[in-house]
Amino acid sequence: MYIPNSLQLFIKWIQAFDIRILKNEEDVEKKFILPMFQHLGYPDTYRQNKYALVNNDLENPTKQLKNASIYFSTDNAIQQNADTSLVMIIYLSPNSHHFQEAITQSKFHGRYLKPLFFIITNGYSIKVFKYLQYHREESIFDLMIDTLRNSEIAENFYWRLNFNFITKTNKNILNNIKSPQFNSIEKYLRRHAAFGNILEKAEFEPSLIKEGNRLIIVKPKVLIECNSPQAFGKGDCLIKFSSVILRGLTITLNHQQILGQLMTGLHTKPEWGCRRFIKQIDADTFEVYLGQTTLTLSELEVADLCLCVDAVCQEYKKTIIEFEDYLETWDFKLLKFTNTIGFHLFSVDIKLWKIMHNFIKKFNYAQGKSEWHLFDQSNISIRVSRGIRDHAFIVPQLSNSGSVFSNNQVDILYEINDVHIATLKRSNLNSWQEDIGIRGTWTAKYTKNWLLEIYIPKVINYYSQQFQVLEFDLNKNILNYPSQNTTLKEINEIKDVLPYLRDIQAWLQMHIENLETSCLKQYYQVFTDLVRNTDSAIAGLDYITMNLQKILWENPSAEIFRWEIWTFKDAIYYLDTQVVKINNCKYESSLKADLITRVFIWIIENGKINYSQGQLNAAKQALLPLWKQCRFEMRHVYPYR
Repeated sequence: MYIPNSLQLFIKWIQAFDIRILKNEEDVEKKFILPMFQHLGYPDTYRQNKYALVNNDLENPTKQLKNASIYFSTDNAIQQNADTSLVMIIYLSPNSHHFQEAITQSKFHGRYLKPLFFIITNGYSIKVFKYLQYHREESIFDLMIDTLRNSEIAENFYWRLNFNFITKTNKNILNNIKSPQFNSIEKYLRRHAAFGNILEKAEFEPSLIKEGNRLIIVKPKVLIECNSPQAFGKGDCLIKFSSVILRGLTITLNHQQILGQLMTGLHTKPEWGCRRFIKQIDADTFEVYLGQTTLTLSELEVADLCLCVDAVCQEYKKTIIEFEDYLETWDFKLLKFTNTIGFHLFSVDIKLWKIMHNFIKKFNYAQGKSEWHLFDQSNISIRVSRGIRDHAFIVPQLSNSGSVFSNNQVDILYEINDVHIATLKRSNLNSWQEDIGIRGTWTAKYTKNWLLEIYIPKVINYYSQQFQVLEFDLNKNILNYPSQNTTLKEINEIKDVLPYLRDIQAWLQMHIENLETSCLKQYYQVFTDLVRNTDSAIAGLDYITMNLQKILWENPSAEIFRWEIWTFKDAIYYLDTQVVKINNCKYESSLKADLITRVFIWIIENGKINYSQGQLNAAKQALLPLWKQCRFEMRHVYPYR
């Protein structure tokens, strides 16, 4: 049999190698690793020593690979990256036995470098692993160096790791083993519990990787890669499964599907019925709806899916809320167009809009240097800018509302568009939040105040004589929409919480899934205590009892039967039983929460309540988290359901 000259030279070198020449870590690198890989055919120019991982989000104490070499498939330094990495070697001192620590380090950095193999050696023994992205690594060799003196073992080592062989290996095929035949195999294995350990070998290696707005969360059965939205842009995610049946299936969800399907019922168990995309079929089987794909998953698979969804959606939700908080947009109606998102600030008569528009054209920032030369008009949109820093984008829109101005009314919108998002992204600051302010990006609230208090008065004053109209005539054509609700912090009367309760009630009415009780326990308790001292002569007692009776019909085994609720005292007693009940269960029907909220609203609106400042403060505190959840879902989730 023909034996290549390169193989003969490798065997000759390894058989003559004297491990006694290795005294320290540097010797292991220069006297063992370098000559070995030269004999395996790796060019020295394809090697990087102590390769730096450029990633600010690494939370590992060792953000840089130390005592390591990486071989790539190219000698172009710019192209030496995760796509071209071949082998990563970590070398230890000859007397070191910290192999497990080095393996952990290799696996961690392997998530970013994605080599085909990683090797750990102290010159006396060598461990070689095949790196499988998202799966557990596979041990290829675990040898004492002396055993490589055996020609057969050395030959096997050479053929598995030589440069020519590895460069021809397709990384995607290695990391994504797919075969339709696996479907029938796994169906068979599922019927035989003894083969469970075979299926376990196909599981992903759990990990969590965060790089900027990209999050990868991996559990044994499920992997989700997610791109969170930037500003009010759109994100997306893809979902993969490790099971033999589903291996190779990739489900992609867009922004609307993530919000509409995955966002509710976070951190709840799948059997509680709080998640929109999950339906329990029997004790250990669930039907799952992801985008346009319907899957049947086991109890373990759906548990891992929920853990991944929780991590992804929590980050996704946090990103959206952060932008709304920082840009102060919550108080304004959200309007979505093809490529833009706008927030309705106020409305003006078309006559006033025309002179506002003329002023913008006259004071283009490229045509002067006064304090008012800060506009750039592009089509119909207004860009408030000094040429370097964009402050705000404003868009006029003809109103369709049947207001006093009819079709002559123009809505003024605070716009978030691709240019605005790009401005935030390219800011030379540590984070986009640092750009928010009067010298940077204006918030919606500041923009509205600037327009009403500074810009429009300036425009009216500038054109009032030219158009021969009184300032009063133009000012009266501004239709401002103040916030309908007193902020919770500023509420001093119990009736002022009613708008918040009505928002929650409308949300509960639309919420067809169950609710986790953690968000309701304090709410039930505090408001039951609050309305306890209400005049029993309250009007509409029949409305209160009717709503409580509907709850009893849902639960006929309750201690109080529907015909026993006759008085206001009975109603309070039944509310108390609901407080006890909710403290002893994990989830609550949204219908019941809706009915109880209706009762609270009616009592506060129609009753005479004797309450303390402490009770009012407790009520505001109990409402805040529930109302914030309601506000987010009504604004960002329900439009896509």
